[in-house]
Amino acid sequence: MNRIKISLNFYLNEFECPCCQRVKIDEILLWKLEALRIIWGMPLRVTSGYRCEKHNKEVGGAENSLHLRGRAVDIAVKEEDQGKFLTLAKLVGFKVIPYPKRNFVHLDVGGEGLGRISGDIESRVSNSPELLPFNPS
Repeated sequence: MNRIKISLNFYLNEFECPCCQRVKIDEILLWKLEALRIIWGMPLRVTSGYRCEKHNKEVGGAENSLHLRGRAVDIAVKEEDQGKFLTLAKLVGFKVIPYPKRNFVHLDVGGEGLGRISGDIESRVSNSPELLPFNPS
């Protein structure tokens, strides 16, 4: 139903709520996802985009989840790739919450704070230019 291309690499249906097929997506979120997709160099698989209130409750989402406003996504990322992915996501301006044992990363463009890095994944996040697929200088 929502198989409409909305950017170079993304379709609207990738962000829809699985229970009602409604979609909300923040424009800044989409721009940052495009930038991340380019520097990551591989497709990004959205596992959770917009959520209606009913679906958010079903999955145990926070009452004020940014998914409810189309300002957050969860992206499938293997635990062993999360260090590099988090570095790049932070580089393009995302707030990040890694879930290494569940193989996904929450990205958002709103709310308070800077996101969080938890567990042993923090030691793998870097500001090192050698992780980038280009030379930023």
